[in-house]
Amino acid sequence: MVVLRPPVRRGMKELDKGAFTQAFPVVGLSVPTKSIGQIQKELSKDLLRMPRLRSVVDGSSSSTTHKIVLLNPEINDKLEGASERLRQLVQENKWETVEHTINLGYEHWGADEVLKAILPDPSQAPTSYEQIGHIAHMNLRDEYLEYKALIGQVILDKSTTVKTVVNKLDTIDNTFRNFKMEVLAGEDNFVATVRENECMFRFDYSKVYWNSRLHSEHERLIKMFGSGSSICDVMAGVGPFAIPAAKQGALVWANDLNPASFNALCDNVRLNKVQARVRTFNKDGRDFIRKAFAEYYQMSKNGTLSIPPNPKKSTASKNIAAKEQAIPITSRSFDHVVMNLPAIAIEFLDAFRGIFRHIAGEDDKPPNLPLIHVHCFTKSEEPKKDILLRACRALGFPEDKHTELDADVYYVRKVAPKKDMYCLSLRLPESVAYAATPT
Repeated sequence: MVVLRPPVRRGMKELDKGAFTQAFPVVGLSVPTKSIGQIQKELSKDLLRMPRLRSVVDGSSSSTTHKIVLLNPEINDKLEGASERLRQLVQENKWETVEHTINLGYEHWGADEVLKAILPDPSQAPTSYEQIGHIAHMNLRDEYLEYKALIGQVILDKSTTVKTVVNKLDTIDNTFRNFKMEVLAGEDNFVATVRENECMFRFDYSKVYWNSRLHSEHERLIKMFGSGSSICDVMAGVGPFAIPAAKQGALVWANDLNPASFNALCDNVRLNKVQARVRTFNKDGRDFIRKAFAEYYQMSKNGTLSIPPNPKKSTASKNIAAKEQAIPITSRSFDHVVMNLPAIAIEFLDAFRGIFRHIAGEDDKPPNLPLIHVHCFTKSEEPKKDILLRACRALGFPEDKHTELDADVYYVRKVAPKKDMYCLSLRLPESVAYAATPT
């Protein structure tokens, strides 16, 4: 059995592609050209599979009737390791085994294989990264920083879609949720375009927050927002919740304190053609919550909001402007609130205390109590209890009654050893919403 691995080049600091060339002996079968199709169809697992390397080659002679089919390196000249079907065909057709040499170079090895051949500890080779558009984002540990340029170049070479490789330099800023980064290889271009949940997002990754690993969480909540529902997105970022929700028919008030995120949010609203369904704001989260709820309540008293028809369902002629639809407003407040700033979002729950106290008894249709989705981190061995108690403290709700909250605590992902991300979905308690005074 031949093991195909690149030659070990421990300690290499500058990439030398020529240093990864090596010859390997493999076993081949000399077979009639007319049998090639049958072999490729029936015996694919028995054949040599390497990037940029053919498994069928010409023989050493000038014969046009026979070719050499290269076998999996785990198969020897006695066909040990081969499938029973291969053995059967060889015996029936009296195909001969032949020795063949393949020359493998840098272009044949994957990033993982190359880096394991270079770095001191091959079991910990840092080949994983998050891809944001054309950008590969890495978090290199200190022991690999002296190899950072080489690592960046290998990642760049081995991906057809990566044009820029960056390394994170510090932790996420809790205010604007961005972090410093350095370019390891490729273009000095941080403006990325990402497609998610049938929407397009464009932003400067060096100035805003985006995490591709949250795709499933974005999708989970968006599915809860039905057409005609109203959404208050307090820390909207570049719009991963707000824009897909609007695209499926929701009405959205979207806010972000970071000016770069706000500008990207506005651009993405236009890019996805949901201007009529999204209102954007650049405010502090607490200030936005109070003003958005007051504004929505006043608008809801008119009874309807107008939005354009769904272009996918419209049967109007292209030459005739489709009429706007008057959507009846059946509630006096938002149906859902999203607070996606895991480091501190739970603290912003204090903005909801007394949020309806000024309109109590104003009309015969009181505001509905919104479902608030708060993302947060916890290191507790009792995550649900920890999160509920923290929510109680922020809301001014009795901690000893935390089990009485109408709430669900959903596990999102692990972000670090002993640190997990959760989403608390909490129905705003009536006693909090109508509290006489805020905390």
